[in-house]
Amino acid sequence: MWSRTCARARGVMAIASASAASASASASSAAVFGGGGARAWSGAPRAMALVATATASASSTSSSSTTSWGARAMGDGRATARTTARMFASDASATAAAATAKITWDEEADADADDARLGSRTLDASSSSGVMDVRWNISETQGKGMDATIAVYGIDGERRGEVTLPGRIFDAPLRVDIAHRVVRWQRARAQSGLHKTKSRGEVSGTTRKARPQKGQGRARVGNLKAPQMRGGGTAHGPVVRSHEHSLPKKVRRLGLKVALSAKAAEGKIIVVDTFAGLEPKTRAMKDLLERLTGDVGLAAGGVYHSSLIVDGEFEEGDEDAIESEAVTPNALVRLSSRNLPHVQVLPQIGLNVYSILKHRSLILTRGGLEQLISRLDAPINR
Repeated sequence: MWSRTCARARGVMAIASASAASASASASSAAVFGGGGARAWSGAPRAMALVATATASASSTSSSSTTSWGARAMGDGRATARTTARMFASDASATAAAATAKITWDEEADADADDARLGSRTLDASSSSGVMDVRWNISETQGKGMDATIAVYGIDGERRGEVTLPGRIFDAPLRVDIAHRVVRWQRARAQSGLHKTKSRGEVSGTTRKARPQKGQGRARVGNLKAPQMRGGGTAHGPVVRSHEHSLPKKVRRLGLKVALSAKAAEGKIIVVDTFAGLEPKTRAMKDLLERLTGDVGLAAGGVYHSSLIVDGEFEEGDEDAIESEAVTPNALVRLSSRNLPHVQVLPQIGLNVYSILKHRSLILTRGGLEQLISRLDAPINR
C-alpha cells in the first residue's frame, strides 16, 4: 500500500511540475516575442492551479489509504506541492518582470528610432521657427485692440526694418463662431451644385399601361417610369442649383479680422520687404520658406511647407519670359511656388478666411500689407 501510494503521488506531482514548467516557458516565449506583460503574468496562476490540482489528487489518493504510511505520503505530497508552487510562482514573477522591462526598452528604442528618422522635423516648442516669434499659448491681453510691431525681412532672411500691425485689424477678439460662419459661406459659394438625377417625367420610356388593371391577380401598375420600378425615375432627387447663401458684409469683414488676429496671436505672420531678385525656381522658394518659417511652417507629413503668400495687386507680366526684365516680383513668386503643393499666392484683394486658416503661416509683402489695411479701414459699400 505504501509503495503504490508514493508512486501515485510522485506521478501526479511530476505531471503538475511538467505542466507548470510548460506554462512558465510559454510565458517566457510570449515575453521574448512581444506578447506583453499580461501574457507573462498569466503563467503564475496557471502553475498555481496545476499544483493545487496535484495536491488535491495526492490528498484524495492518500485519504483512501487506511494506514499511517498513507498519511505520511499525503504529508510529503503536500510539502512537495507547496515547494513547487513557490518555485514556479517566483519563476513566473521573474519572467513577467523581464517581459515588462523588455517592452519598456522596446518602446524607448522605437521612440529613439522615430526621432532619428524625423530629425528636427518634429512640431513642438523646440522646433525651429525661422524668423517667426511663435507663441504656443495665447496671451491674456489678446483681443484688446493693441498695436504690435514686428520686423520686416528680406528674401535673404535679414531684417530690413519694422512695421506696425494695427490692433483694430490684427488684435480682434477670436470669435470662432464668426470664422465658422464665414468659412461655411465661402465653401457654399465654391460648391458647383451640378448634381442632377432624372425624375419620372425625364426618364426615356413608354407611357403605356404595363398590364390590365384587373383579371390577372397582380398589383395594378400604370407607368413603368415610376420611382418604384426598375429603371424608373428618382423621387425628390438632387437638381442643379446654387448652394450660395447670403452673409452680411460686416460679418465677412469681421471674419477676416478674426483670422488675421488668430495668426498674429500665434506669431505666424511674416512681413517681407519685396520678392524682387528671387530666382524663379522651386528650390529657391523652398529655401526661402525654410529660412522664414522653419520647421513650424511644415504641413502634415513634415516634408512641404504650408504658407499663404499675399502680395499687392498683381501686375500684368509675361511669366514665360523668365529672362526678360518684364517679369514682375509677384510673377516670380507665382512661378517659383506653383510646384509646391501647400503654397498659395494671392493678391491682397483675394485674401480670405478659409485660405488663412488652412495654411500654417501667412507671409505678407510690405506693399500688400499697406493695401490690406487700407481696404479693411475703408467704409463698407452697402
